Amino acid sequence: MFALNLRHVVAAAAAAAFMVSGAVCAEPALAAKTEKIVFAAGRPDDAWFALSHGLASMINERSEWLEAEVVATAGIGDATKLAQRDPEKRKNHIVITMTPGMELWATPEYTTKKIGSMGMLASALVTLDPNIKTWADLKGKTIALPRKVKQSYTYLYIDMLQQAGILDTVKLRHGGTSACLTALQDGAADAGAITIDFLFPDKATPGSFLEQLQTRGPVYFIEQGNTQKNIDMMALAGKQKEFEGAEVPPLAMVAPAGSFGPTQTEPLTIMTPPVFWAAGTQVPDKIIYEVVRIMYEAAKNNEFGQYHVRGKGMTADFIVTSFWPTVEECRKNWHPGALKYFDEHGIRLRTVSESYK
Repeated sequence: MFALNLRHVVAAAAAAAFMVSGAVCAEPALAAKTEKIVFAAGRPDDAWFALSHGLASMINERSEWLEAEVVATAGIGDATKLAQRDPEKRKNHIVITMTPGMELWATPEYTTKKIGSMGMLASALVTLDPNIKTWADLKGKTIALPRKVKQSYTYLYIDMLQQAGILDTVKLRHGGTSACLTALQDGAADAGAITIDFLFPDKATPGSFLEQLQTRGPVYFIEQGNTQKNIDMMALAGKQKEFEGAEVPPLAMVAPAGSFGPTQTEPLTIMTPPVFWAAGTQVPDKIIYEVVRIMYEAAKNNEFGQYHVRGKGMTADFIVTSFWPTVEECRKNWHPGALKYFDEHGIRLRTVSESYK
């Protein structure tokens, strides 16, 4: 009897093992990802790094065949350099870049094309002196500007001073964003460029640097009201020798009156170099199409705000907006894989110049 029972137990155990084994085998195996993309995303404390992590996470969750990871670089310019010097990285890296950098950092071996907008490095020319209202009032003054890095947007400010006929009379102090703030706070500069927050299409707010300066008293905004004049000056500045070989569009947005407080009584033209994702022409269209698909759908659902406050401005409209003044010029500067997705889904590229109206 015991032997019979034991045989029954062994048989039952074997059957159970077979059923478990069969269940495991019947479970479909997850397909391995077949392609990989890497985001060269700037410094770990940059907004662009956090937003790239967000997009990479979404790609890993939502693509059946594409895997994404993020690597840090020393800055926006170094993201391009990382891919530029390695032929293999040119094939599978998405970089954080900006205008005028994308145009000026290109080489015959490595040219990048835009795939989606991220944000703006916006700044306003301000003063604590109520008597400084126009370019002419800056004559003989000390002005704090960003670092004088070759081919940076600082040269757009310098050229505008030249156009205003006062460059030879002013003293320029160059430094980081904090240095510009300190120079104004300490009285070492009469006017200066202060970073502000700007979310497309027209939401402008002071931001931390301007708010700190406003603790010293009323801050006044130079060249209020003369929006078209200053947009035209920025357009001309982008055509000067410093930017030779690139087509730098007018890097201008207009902040509505009152955006920065009661002293801003009229619309104000602000300098707004854009920051965006781009990829080399060696990255296959198929990969960029998949990245843009996930990026655009996330923008439609307002998902980027969970990764960084700047992501709140990454709407579906903003993702496809550029500073190039015509749709034809926009298309020339976007990656073919991105254009393929937009065209197939009836998505129109937009130009910032539409917002001036």
